[in-house]
Amino acid sequence: MKKLAIIGLGFIGQTVIDAINSQKIGYQIQAIYDIDEKAIEKVQTRLKNVRVMRNLSDFYDCDVVIECAVQSVVEKIFDKVLENNIYFIPMSIGAFVTNESLYLKYQNLNAEKKKFILLPSGAIGGFDSISAIALEGLNTVVLETRKPYHVFEKNAYVLKNNIHLNENKETIIFEGNAKEAAKQFPRSINVAARLSLATLGREETRVRILSDPTIKQNIHRILIESKVGSYEFVFKNKPSPTNPKTSWLAALSLISFLRKIQD
Repeated sequence: MKKLAIIGLGFIGQTVIDAINSQKIGYQIQAIYDIDEKAIEKVQTRLKNVRVMRNLSDFYDCDVVIECAVQSVVEKIFDKVLENNIYFIPMSIGAFVTNESLYLKYQNLNAEKKKFILLPSGAIGGFDSISAIALEGLNTVVLETRKPYHVFEKNAYVLKNNIHLNENKETIIFEGNAKEAAKQFPRSINVAARLSLATLGREETRVRILSDPTIKQNIHRILIESKVGSYEFVFKNKPSPTNPKTSWLAALSLISFLRKIQD
């Protein structure tokens, strides 16, 4: 049974723990990490003999490390997991498009090393089809993300740019490329980074983010124009019960990945 380190004990981390405890996936939780001591204490009441990591590189005895925290964590531990041939599943995929050094490292990984870096699909999907379409070249790739009005009420980007949120109709929050989207929305638009790495790249993949007071779901719409056809993928995700910025599907995509490599 593989030994697992969990970095970040919010909704996604807790969902992974639930999946292991209910035997949906088979892992031994070896180590946990969070900056919130209360989150650690909560997990310790459920897991006996789990080691609390006091620094981010303390996963020396683990086979798999999952990151469910923030982009800076990915930047800090990337080299360490590669050196030790540890499977690494990051949820903060935006780090791979916003951090120049990390972006270049990832792009230049050889096949032997790259197999240890597993990028989950997160709150979107269809990557088998998208990879097939890309074989003949992609003309345009656009991600349109809509989230409920209240998700953006205290958003730093909205406040900084004095964006007025209309309570009655949709408001365009952001238009730009995937790199800038991941930079401005580091916790809530990792899907843009994931899509860009699989398609036209961080500069050419276009992103639109909208506030929509008429919806309760997080809706991601992917539009692709290519030599072989025009494609539209739509994902209407229920938000997680504890964090409306995060789609429930994101946690499940991580669990699905863990299942694939558990043996």
